[in-house]
Amino acid sequence: MTNTIPIQEWLGFLNDEYLSTFIRDGGASVKFAVTPDERKPDLYSALKTRCQELDYIFVELDAVTSRVHMPQDIFFGLAKQIDWRLLARRLALRLADERGFKVEGIAVTDADNIFHALGRANGIEARSVLQEMRPSIESKVFKNPKMARDFRVAMTHLCTSLDPGGPDRYADEPLLDWLTGANPRVGNLRPFSIHTVINRTTAQYFIESALYWVHYVGYAGTVILLENTRVTLARNPKDGQRYYTRPMTLDHYELLREFIDDVDRLAGMLLVVVTNYDFINEQSERDRSWVIYPALRTRVMDDVRDRNLVNPVASLVRLS
Repeated sequence: MTNTIPIQEWLGFLNDEYLSTFIRDGGASVKFAVTPDERKPDLYSALKTRCQELDYIFVELDAVTSRVHMPQDIFFGLAKQIDWRLLARRLALRLADERGFKVEGIAVTDADNIFHALGRANGIEARSVLQEMRPSIESKVFKNPKMARDFRVAMTHLCTSLDPGGPDRYADEPLLDWLTGANPRVGNLRPFSIHTVINRTTAQYFIESALYWVHYVGYAGTVILLENTRVTLARNPKDGQRYYTRPMTLDHYELLREFIDDVDRLAGMLLVVVTNYDFINEQSERDRSWVIYPALRTRVMDDVRDRNLVNPVASLVRLS
């Protein structure tokens, strides 16, 4: 049997080689961790804690609750766990600082109207602050070519949607509903000049844009922990939970393969796919292991393996 590596030891390598350096600098990587069920809570807890310490956004996706074979559901699952208003506030404070406004004492987590807070700190009207910052928001967000057109339009609205002359509230609920999949129809988005439906065809561009945006506004990056054990079930246990047919499993594996192939387009992201030994079972093509999708298997498997040592930075590791 192939050697395993203790969870804490592997997390140490993950921290030193990726989280503290490569991912923080804008790189991206996809890792597979074959983990015993009883140790998964330890892995989740330790990884989440480290991400919080390093200022990463930590996202958990589970094949039981999310359709992990659908790219739009991957994006919606990601979007539901991101505080989009907080991201917009972080960028607004950074741009205000770049334009010479005093930002000391203004907390990024404060629920106060950002333009009112900047106005009070600088002794000017809130509307004047917004007017002064609009050119920066337009050039740094609206005209940023590294994000999909409708995504950057949405982020521009989020950065300016606090009306400095009105109540301290956002008027962007349709945008958030669209981003999170609560109401994916674009009919309610006509006032925002957004016309793209987030679906199987367009989701990859929104995933790329969201990951770039998280890193761009100042976070270290995004860590996505995807539990796909449910996908590997060859027979329906009929327990009332989601079941993946063979074609759905193939779609999921193809999606993972696309993440690996497009890693150079995914800024500041670490995707950790937590799976079980059924995923790497090569005994039969009738099951749901990676054998049924060689394109993924050849990208993840080790070409050369040491009999005694585990490569901690390999694409796939077996944890103990």
